Amino acid sequence: MVKQKKRVIFTVLFIVSALLSGCAGNNQTVSDAQELSYSLRTDLYEFSDDELYELLFSEILDSFEPDIWDFMVLEPSKPIDDSIYIQVGVENFEYDLQLGFYYEESGYALYRLPTMDREVVLHYIIDYWQNQRIPDISSWEDMSAEIWG
Repeated sequence: MVKQKKRVIFTVLFIVSALLSGCAGNNQTVSDAQELSYSLRTDLYEFSDDELYELLFSEILDSFEPDIWDFMVLEPSKPIDDSIYIQVGVENFEYDLQLGFYYEESGYALYRLPTMDREVVLHYIIDYWQNQRIPDISSWEDMSAEIWG
């Protein structure tokens, strides 16, 4: 219960941070990958776009501790098809992959995919970063009502 509250608090804090940084208010979508940059945050470190590389994502996932709410948040400088971030946390060896959206007409939406498969998580994060492609979220849990009522 406490860890679930920590997840919700983290998600809300990240959204507030996105609003303050201006990403959520920027309604543009990516048309040219070279115009896009990323920031990466973990519970311990922050990385700028020029510090990101494929192996880094893998190393961060490998460093996650199952009994601590470790996390990583990848945020593009402009929304990718209305997505403003992808994030992952781990608890009890289960990854909690989340994709956040901001829609001008309806506000925020948050989708969650719990999985034990590290390779799935890594694939989605790298695909989001390298190819500016969001996952198919049709089978993901919509957490929007849980977060925003």
